[in-house]
Amino acid sequence: MKNKFLTTLFTLIFLTANTGFCEETRSAVMHTAIIKFGMVMGGVALSSIIIYVGLTLYNKFFVTPKYPHSPEEEILKTPKTKEEAINFFINKNKLN
Repeated sequence: MKNKFLTTLFTLIFLTANTGFCEETRSAVMHTAIIKFGMVMGGVALSSIIIYVGLTLYNKFFVTPKYPHSPEEEILKTPKTKEEAINFFINKNKLN
């Protein structure tokens, strides 16, 4: 309890020191922090878009499907024989 009180007291003293000495500090720091945060979020959005476009182009031009599935194979249906079950498992998990 004693350590928590001292930690809280020192934290309040050090975090509020600039506000007590200078009136412009809080507004100047908040303004630049908001601008920096906006720039970082813009960078994250831009890099996400670049990665998405790059992967889309890569998949379109360089990746070919190994085993094209017909619409009938895509529908989940219960296999009737053991052979159909094995083929279904191999095709769904692309083990060929």
